[in-house]
Order: sequence, then C-alpha cells, then structure tokens
Amino acid sequence: MKKILGIFRGFPGLGRVVSGISLLETLQTKHNCDIEIITYLQGSEYLASKGLQGGYTVCLADYCSIGLLPTNKMGVSIHSKIKAFKPDLVIIDGEPLILQSLRISQPSLKIVALMNPSDVDNPQNDKEAMDYFNALYQLSDLAIIHGLRTIVPQYPYKDYISIKTVLRPEILGIKNKPSNNVYCILGGGTVNAEQAFVDSTVKIGELCKSAAEYLPEYNMHIICSSPNICNAISSGKGNVFIHREVMNAADYYSDACLVITRSGRNTLSELAYLGIPTISFISGCSYRQVEQKQNMDNLDSDGVISVDLSVNPTEFALKCRSTIETKYAASHFEPGNMVAINRILDILNS
Repeated sequence: MKKILGIFRGFPGLGRVVSGISLLETLQTKHNCDIEIITYLQGSEYLASKGLQGGYTVCLADYCSIGLLPTNKMGVSIHSKIKAFKPDLVIIDGEPLILQSLRISQPSLKIVALMNPSDVDNPQNDKEAMDYFNALYQLSDLAIIHGLRTIVPQYPYKDYISIKTVLRPEILGIKNKPSNNVYCILGGGTVNAEQAFVDSTVKIGELCKSAAEYLPEYNMHIICSSPNICNAISSGKGNVFIHREVMNAADYYSDACLVITRSGRNTLSELAYLGIPTISFISGCSYRQVEQKQNMDNLDSDGVISVDLSVNPTEFALKCRSTIETKYAASHFEPGNMVAINRILDILNS
C-alpha cells in the first residue's frame, strides 16, 4: 500500500485545502492509498467538518504570510510525522518554505506541488516575490497548476501540468433542484487576511441581509464559515439565516436557486460545473482583486454575473431576482480531477 502525506496551508481561506484533500480522498478510496493530512487554522475547521483528522494547533511563531516556518515547532512536527509515517509521496499546497525544507532534508522524497495559476504568474505581485516563490515551487517533482486559466511557466520546472480546477468529490455527485433558498457563501480569505479583505467580506454579508427585505419570498442564508465574520455581521431576522460554521456543500448547492459569493477559483469552478445562477463580487486587496478579475474573465459560464460591491440594496435585490429568473445556457466545465490523479499515480509508481 502506497503512503501519501498532504500538507496544506490553512489560511486565509480554504482554497489551499479543499482540492488537496479531494485528491487524497480519491487516492484513498479508489486507489487503496494510505493517507495522512497536515493542516491548521481554517484547514482544521474544514477537516473537522468532514470528520477527518490532521488538524494542528499553531501559534503565531509557527507561520508567516506565506505559510509555515520550517524551523519552529510546527515545522519540527512535520519532519517528525514524515520520519514516522514514511510517505512514498508528499503533496503540498501553499507551503513553499516547507517544500524547500523537505527537499533539503529528504532529497529523494517525491513531492507534488498543487498550485494556483497566480502562484506562477501574477503581474500584480512584485517580480522578486514571484521569482522567489517559483524558485521554491520548482523544487517539486511535479507542479499541478489548476484553475480557470492555462499557464505556461517562465521558470525551469522539472515537470508541470496546467489543468482546470480540481473539484471536491462531493460536488461531482450533486444535482441542483432550485428552491426558494438563496445562499451567500462568505467562507474564504478571512483568517490572517488583510483588513480590506475582511471588511469587504462583512460588507457582502450585510448587503445580502439588506437585500433580503426586498425578496420576502426567498430565504437568504449567509454562510460565514469563520467566527470573526459571523461576529461582525449582526444577527438575522425574518427571512435571513446566519450560519456560523462550515457547511456541507450538498446542503446548499442541492437546493440553491441563487448563490452569492466572491470570485474565488474554487467556488466559481464549482458553480460553473453545477450550473447554478450566481452573483459574484470582485473585492478585497489589490492582489486578490486582480486574481478574481482573471477568474471571471476566464470563466466560461453565462450564469455567473459580476456585480460591483458599491451597489445599493434595492438595486442588488433586483439583480438577484433577475438572475434567478433568467434561463442560462448549460455550462460545460470539465474539472481537472482525473488528469491530476493519473499524473500523481505515474509519479507514485515510477
């Protein structure tokens, strides 16, 4: 039985966690692999919601803005886990310093890096920063770059593939039957994030609350997925329901007539695949806004509408109603799951 360890950055949202865990679950259930997971902060919450183990408690000295520090206690725990578990392969998402550390201490270890297209190419970020990140990520045996745009790295990667977003297995089995439930998904980008991003997240939630007054025939569900966001949004009344914890995707995607979210790679990909009418906001710091705009520009789905966060509640309610009532062409989004799995198996068995 092959052993695979996943190490996934648990902040600022779940973008670095859900895809990696999805691949590990498939490798476990479909290919008889023994898996272990290491994550923290928001990642720990997500693991707990799925009944999985591997969430770690970290202190501020364990991580910086780009992930875990290899030399503090959490870094030591990772090296100890590897010595005890003896994985045949490690999959890393969002932890360039840990990748470099493992390559130094375990030079023969097979490493796969899961990457966002903006990890490789983002003109909004400093060139020196992008050079640094790519220098670390290219230490992997394979880079799986998955998202809404195709990337050709301008750096000497040993091997890479650029594919569509890897989706959660539970998404692939959902059949949407619209009801009168509207879901505002705020999970992501709210732990150890810039204040501008947190503020914009709260603003989306408050806007949905206000718009709900003009949509009395619909239930407005606001999924916070993060205690700090839930605490910042005042309690719901009437047809407004505030959800504090991470929810199972099937609980909201199966009966949503409309989803309101921001333009993150994973959520937009899921909604394009399911064909659910969507209103998406581009918001937060300049770095994230550029990435979100790229996501919207590259999303091939007529049913996902972009709205400016400056919209007033009355106008927003009208936009919600028109989006729900419009009949959109079917989406043809093809997730990158099987391509990623096959390439991982190739390295695992080589």
